[in-house]
Amino acid sequence: MKIAPSGPLIGPHSDIRFSVLGPVRLYKSGREETAGQPRQCAVLASLLLRAGRPVSLSKLVEDVWGDEAPPSAIGSVRTYIYRLRRALGERSDSSLSLVDGGYLLRIPPDALDLNRFKERAARAREARGTGDLATAASLLTEGLDMWKGEALAGVPGPFADQQRRVLGELRLACAEEQLACEVERGRYAEAAAELSALHVEHPLRERVCGLLMTALYGAGRQSEALTIYHTTSHLLRQRLGVSPSKELQHVHERILSGRLRLPADTERPVGGRHITSFRAPAQLPAALPELVGREEEREQVERLLAEAEASSSMAVCVVGGVAGVGKTAFATTVAHRLADRFPDGQLFADLYGDGAGAEPRDPAGVLADFLQSLGVRPEAVPETTRARGVMFRDLLAKRRTLVVLDNARSADQLKHLLPGSPGSMALITSRMQLHAVVAAYQALPLTLLPLSQADARGLLARRLGASRTAAEPEAADRIVRLAGHLPLALANIAARAAYSPQMPLADVADEYAAAGRTSLDAFTSEDDPVLDVRASLARSYRLLDPEAASLFRALSAWPGSVFAMSDAASMAAQPEQRVRRTLARLIHAHLVSEIVPGRYHWNRLVAAYAAEQAGADRSTARAEAVSHDPPHDL
Repeated sequence: MKIAPSGPLIGPHSDIRFSVLGPVRLYKSGREETAGQPRQCAVLASLLLRAGRPVSLSKLVEDVWGDEAPPSAIGSVRTYIYRLRRALGERSDSSLSLVDGGYLLRIPPDALDLNRFKERAARAREARGTGDLATAASLLTEGLDMWKGEALAGVPGPFADQQRRVLGELRLACAEEQLACEVERGRYAEAAAELSALHVEHPLRERVCGLLMTALYGAGRQSEALTIYHTTSHLLRQRLGVSPSKELQHVHERILSGRLRLPADTERPVGGRHITSFRAPAQLPAALPELVGREEEREQVERLLAEAEASSSMAVCVVGGVAGVGKTAFATTVAHRLADRFPDGQLFADLYGDGAGAEPRDPAGVLADFLQSLGVRPEAVPETTRARGVMFRDLLAKRRTLVVLDNARSADQLKHLLPGSPGSMALITSRMQLHAVVAAYQALPLTLLPLSQADARGLLARRLGASRTAAEPEAADRIVRLAGHLPLALANIAARAAYSPQMPLADVADEYAAAGRTSLDAFTSEDDPVLDVRASLARSYRLLDPEAASLFRALSAWPGSVFAMSDAASMAAQPEQRVRRTLARLIHAHLVSEIVPGRYHWNRLVAAYAAEQAGADRSTARAEAVSHDPPHDL
């Protein structure tokens, strides 16, 4: 199927391109140009989506304002048209002109991402019609990769609202079709992972439910498939007052009786011609000599893996906690402990989601590294992120692999990096709470708390020697309190004390206490940034939005480590309802924890960092005020 041209067809290198599958954007010679303010983007969207037909001035006004157009609307639209013409330029292969009383935007078909998306969807239908499921899935994957969020994101007006619904349905149908191809190819475990996420977003979508049930059943997870059916059936009756369709009931009955006919799942060489020979990577960082405490948390991870093995599913664990609590150390140590249970290898990637790198790592780059580590030739690595993810899961199908993803920023960064196969495991660390991952993959959320007094003293004893800490128990307890029970701060103190074995621990504690309650100077490390507590907390702070950062600084005025919602509202000088929403973002970043509803706690060193930032903010404000003072007359 070919798309009817709306102007001269010039091939794949149009000098101007437009994007509507996400925010409305305009590109000239590969560089993004401003598409103007939201209402100008609404005019551009109206012209782009009219399929090369003239659009009258009155229709453009209606598209942008509906029935509430102000008297100035016609003049505003004319201004937007003028600006768009200037943006296109005279030498462009796209043009905007007045034709038959309306404005006509002529563009090459390939200049609009929506047209390219539709073209791939049409080719995929043809491929599927001939039984070429692999090609169909690949084309649909390429099309879905073109989406950069909700269509026409941020564009106002009734026309944009209507098109968002239409295009959203088109995207969802394409996603269903792509996953249906994967299920029909017998890629049950891989499809189940993505269908689970899609089902969370669209719990009443019966085709998604049916595909997910089939994929789960094909992956040997019959009980989960039946649970999905009962949940969807209940929601349909509760929200819509209808029963599941006959098709969905048929799938349920066949699964219940164990007679659901599955697509052929023939054995094939994993990776095909793309791989020279499968390699079992061993990428885990060096294990720590010891990990004090955390026995309960380790047992939870091992129990999760045992349950996943029993149910033939993938195990996913998300390790979170405040900066310096030892998330990476815990994940690495546990991974080494479990490594023997994953004979097909262990993969590791630092995703730089903690702000330590310039930007969080692009999943496409991580996947390229993973694929080559597994034996894929560099020239055979696919171009798109989604296609790389499909190949990655294909390589790991029917294998047992451990994937450790350190410092994740968001669920979106992770969705293509999870192995998907039964018996495999993903161990993730993040400074943010990853609710979407927990919901979509039934992941275990494991929040590490600061060490108990006994475990913290045990860490000091391991680092400095049991005899040294036993000789000065009160000084050791004081050091633990000064370090806020955080492993990173304790390691910092222990490293300094180890270089002065003759110094009494009481003197070490005095040195750190002398810095005062609101200073982290004693916990800095110029020669080893890994031990720098201030730098670690700074990375969490930089991830906050301005409003959350402002509340974080304001909370430093509170003298204790526990505060109520009313206290936070008073310090922020804002209504409790607004502060509650902002506090949720500090909890999401593991900088504050909620003990019971309405009461909150933060670590001593986190409070000290907040006080430093509050002082820096006041100094900046004073400097700006002085710089704006009028000069005094002499």
